[in-house]
Amino acid sequence: MIGKFNLKYLYSILILCIFLLNVTDILAKKTNCKQINVQLTAYNFGSLGKLGPIQQINVLKNAGYKGLILNSQTKEDSVNLNIFIKELRNDKQFNIHALMIRYNFNEAVQVRENWKMWVNKIAGKNIELWVIFGKKMDGINDIFIESKLREIVNYAKTKKVKVILYPHSYCYIVSAEEALPFVQKINDKNLQLAVHLCHEIRAGNGARINAVFENVKHYIGAVTLAGTDSVADFSKPKLMDTSTIKPIGQGNFNMKNFIEPLLKSNYKGKVGFINFKIEEDPETYLKSSMLEWKKQYTIYN
Repeated sequence: MIGKFNLKYLYSILILCIFLLNVTDILAKKTNCKQINVQLTAYNFGSLGKLGPIQQINVLKNAGYKGLILNSQTKEDSVNLNIFIKELRNDKQFNIHALMIRYNFNEAVQVRENWKMWVNKIAGKNIELWVIFGKKMDGINDIFIESKLREIVNYAKTKKVKVILYPHSYCYIVSAEEALPFVQKINDKNLQLAVHLCHEIRAGNGARINAVFENVKHYIGAVTLAGTDSVADFSKPKLMDTSTIKPIGQGNFNMKNFIEPLLKSNYKGKVGFINFKIEEDPETYLKSSMLEWKKQYTIYN
């Protein structure tokens, strides 16, 4: 009787231990998921960009975004940047994520060299500088790109500004993998590259996003996404935009194929939502996109 009792007792203890181990494992996984908290920012493009700076901030905050990405093409952009910086100088929850500059080879030297002015404006303010090199031209080669990018990186470093090489369709560098050799060769901690879902789709990489992340994972400094189709429609310029830049949750591209490799890459920064030429009511599409992002991210995390 004593032997049978001890056996039942030991069996009960074993079952309890297995149960506790399973509970501990589940709690650990939940804890790890909570620790991975990818915040979403947004460009001030489309209908959002037609609002004033303070309105833009309020709309984005109300929708749950943690920052915004600004353009630098016009005098108005310069004036607005000053307003954004002043308005957000003491804000710990919402900031200017990045400022984009575009180095266009067909512009006058004094225009394309304006990047120094923009770097000076954001110096020491924890705002990233996202650098696009424009459309290819005769006489522009990899040697020039490397030299100019190195110059930008070195100057930005003196101003405490991090530089991100920004691939863009129909430009000199169209994908993250094309950006990679420049970042590797310059080999500076102040320089990383960006992975943009829309531009990777346009570069024909929709079916191999996992490979893209794997190849560049040690050099990623910025990530952006939007709702998109799996294949870009190049039949008309407008369709190229609308087929690859939609509110999050729209389009036939399976976001699992972007979020899972993003998480595996160990990228820890914010993710930007690109809303170029999205003309829907900003309060509506920004809120729906945020809800869809949280839903998709939770599913695939």
